[in-house]
Amino acid sequence: ARGGMGDALLVVVVSTAASAVLVRIVSLIMSIRKCRASRRGDEKCVQPVKTALKTMVVLGSGGHTTEMIRLVEQLDPTRYSPLVYVVAESDMTSITRVRRHASKNVSQWRDRFPFEEIGHEETEEASSRRQMVVNVHRLPRAREVHQSYVSSIFTTLQSLIYTLCLIWKIKPQLLLVNGPGTCVPVVYSAFIFRVLALGICKVVFVESLCRVQTLSLTGKLVYHIVDAFVVQWPSLKRKYPMVEVSDAIRGSKEWREN
Repeated sequence: ARGGMGDALLVVVVSTAASAVLVRIVSLIMSIRKCRASRRGDEKCVQPVKTALKTMVVLGSGGHTTEMIRLVEQLDPTRYSPLVYVVAESDMTSITRVRRHASKNVSQWRDRFPFEEIGHEETEEASSRRQMVVNVHRLPRAREVHQSYVSSIFTTLQSLIYTLCLIWKIKPQLLLVNGPGTCVPVVYSAFIFRVLALGICKVVFVESLCRVQTLSLTGKLVYHIVDAFVVQWPSLKRKYPMVEVSDAIRGSKEWREN
């Protein structure tokens, strides 16, 4: 009898906890929707930034990195600082591309230049210096190209756990992402901490320039849980009323010159 009562009590506790989490998730999503819908209104959803925000930037490969470079260049360094870059473990090109571009615009990229000392053999002095200045963090990919969906379940869980630890360690106040698959576990990790009331990290998702008629798969996965969803083309506004239209990439100097 006591065992039955214990099991029943456990079920009640678990059910109550699950219900509370579900209510919290729904409430949070509704709050985010309300703020996004009233972005241009007089409500207190948009507040001026009084202090610099620790900003985490997720870099993807190929065009995603090119577009993110344009976005980072337009960030006010006095308002979005320090920057922390996140890339996939298998991404060997994004940081190199950012550094190459930053080297041509040293003054514009002051305090935003990504540093990553790669190598297994380091002196104690080099290791100490690296720990002080490194602002690049690598994450295991949730799914590699052509990886089976079954095996990707385990790699996704691994990536999520690793990302949760990284978010907890860095505690960013703003997360800026623009579509690579690497950003999905990062966005959901920030949302999980928000659900648990363990910190508030605002998330801004900027859809890729090539998405003219529909959102990307990544965009669809995070559409309801990001604080701002920015697209480049007005045509998407008609399909997705909660997005905001910006020409931050199309209006950049280098884009107009190309």
